Amino acid sequence: MRASLYSLFVPRLEPEERAFRRQVARTALRGSFVILAIWLVSETVIFLSNQIREGHALAYDAIAFSLLLLSLVLAGRWLRRDRLIELGYLLALAFFAYPALNIFFAPGDLYLVNSAFLLSVLVAGAIVGPAAGYLFAAGSILANLAGWLYARGAAPPGYFPFDPATGGIFILVQGLVAIGSAAILHTLMSHIRQTIGRLHRQAEQMTDLAHTDPLTSLANRRFFMDQLEREFARARRHHRPLSLIYLDLDGFKAINDRFGHLFGDDVLRGVSLSMQSILRAADLLARIGGDEFAVLLPETVQPGAVNVATKLRKALAAYVHQFGAALPSLTFCAGVAQLRESDTTIDDILGRADEAQYMAKTTGKDHTRTQTELPEPSRARPG
Repeated sequence: MRASLYSLFVPRLEPEERAFRRQVARTALRGSFVILAIWLVSETVIFLSNQIREGHALAYDAIAFSLLLLSLVLAGRWLRRDRLIELGYLLALAFFAYPALNIFFAPGDLYLVNSAFLLSVLVAGAIVGPAAGYLFAAGSILANLAGWLYARGAAPPGYFPFDPATGGIFILVQGLVAIGSAAILHTLMSHIRQTIGRLHRQAEQMTDLAHTDPLTSLANRRFFMDQLEREFARARRHHRPLSLIYLDLDGFKAINDRFGHLFGDDVLRGVSLSMQSILRAADLLARIGGDEFAVLLPETVQPGAVNVATKLRKALAAYVHQFGAALPSLTFCAGVAQLRESDTTIDDILGRADEAQYMAKTTGKDHTRTQTELPEPSRARPG
């Protein structure tokens, strides 16, 4: 219960929402400085025109102005430190304190300055969150009620009427305005949060689409190359093993020719699932084009990669077996390469895996060849 209340009044902001509220806080700060400047100018004009207020009211104005200015300066420092929750509460308290204290220093001005309570509701709701907006709305209702009860007996004659009917209407209207403002902010912020969440999900979906092969749902060539770059850099930096398998299906063209491309697509999806099922979470299986696949194996030496190729072959055989004699033979040829100390770019290990696969294809169907079987220095695969 305590934790849930804390999360309501001190919410955790997601990065996108934090950026939005930071902009709101920046705008609120600028607006507050403008309001303070207008107040200072108006008080100066009153003073210079000899319309001097009573000594205690003038002293209160000076103290209130100093406190508000100090709050804004402190809020500006918190904005630079990205302390948005503290900033929001500080500004809201500053806007709340001015009319609350003014009621007791100048009770006759109750109906004039109480609108500042609304600023505290707006600031708290927009920068901190809906719960804070409702909190300051409730506080403003209580402050108006207490202020009216005090001003009823303390206000000098000739000021605004403080009879029960006027007071009741005043407190009711101000309460509805405060609660209504908090509710509107709640709805607005909820809509903004939902919009941000929807945009975030759409961005994730677009990222997935950019990284995923649409037919098999495996990683596509682009994502595979990005991951290979990262693993290549990590393996070189920490002197860790890294292996790569290139494999090309044998006999897939015959399946397409005999059963059509729709059935061939179903076979590719089934092949992908069967091979994916035997890999570790850290391994990456990608479809790099047509019936060609690649497997990235971090923390794996060449013999381990050859063992993985054997497991992949068994998984493929188990998948094909369910079709019986109706499906033509489907195997693959694989080329295995491991990172070398002399490798400077991913093209080095890619070239060896590709050439080893080419050697396996020229040997016949259902073969695996490794980089150790390549002639030295290795020759590039003919285009």
